[in-house]
Amino acid sequence: MPEYFSWQQTLSGLKFELPRGGVAAALAVFGITGVGATELFMYPYWCVEKGYARFAGERQNTPAWRNRARGWVRVMQTDVVIAMVVYTTATMAFYLLGAGVLRGMGIVPSASDMISVLSNIYTQTLGGWSLWLFYAGAVAVLYSSIFAATAAHARMFADLCRMFGLYARNDNSARTRYRNGLVVVFTIVPVLLYYVLQSPVKMVVFGGVVQAGMLPVIAASVLYLRHRRLPAELRPSAIATAGLWFASLTLSAAVGYALFG
Repeated sequence: MPEYFSWQQTLSGLKFELPRGGVAAALAVFGITGVGATELFMYPYWCVEKGYARFAGERQNTPAWRNRARGWVRVMQTDVVIAMVVYTTATMAFYLLGAGVLRGMGIVPSASDMISVLSNIYTQTLGGWSLWLFYAGAVAVLYSSIFAATAAHARMFADLCRMFGLYARNDNSARTRYRNGLVVVFTIVPVLLYYVLQSPVKMVVFGGVVQAGMLPVIAASVLYLRHRRLPAELRPSAIATAGLWFASLTLSAAVGYALFG
């Protein structure tokens, strides 16, 4: 549909320039596009509860353990590759639709109209019949996001409570109590924020900025673990290590420019 998309517009959008106020929006998008800081925090919990580490077993200086550990790493690498392909493809499609349809119509999600405005991406291209299909998809996506995020945040903050000395390291029953209580807290807090702010868009942008600000912290932590804590037999190749350094420095520079530039 040429009224919503052209290669010329796509190329013009790849120029190194931002509109007024675009840095904050770009930083928010950078923080939540694909796999953000929150998902990176969540992923180790998912790995542990899936049993990856249990299958690898406690570290041993044996060929059998090294094979199991490398197998675990290959599973995680497969997760990463599949996730990268899925979120890159989906994000590009959604971005092009938003830039083409919504910008062409001159409408921007602002407050409580976010879902209804975004629905134009589909109703203007597929027809009015797609509205309820979009709503069904929105409910499924948002519910699954809230479900996963609440479960993950409860686990992370329960561990944080342990680090603050609120219960013993090996007291699993106490950890479970804290986790279950935090599930209730993290279910209520977003609802209260919505009624106070009355703008899902502001909540999304704020969350994106915070997540982007956490990315350099994660990058520094990963570099530390790579060079200080990773067993020698599991270390990646020099090319992979160079890529890790390049990605870490690049995203840190981008976030630093957006926040302080």
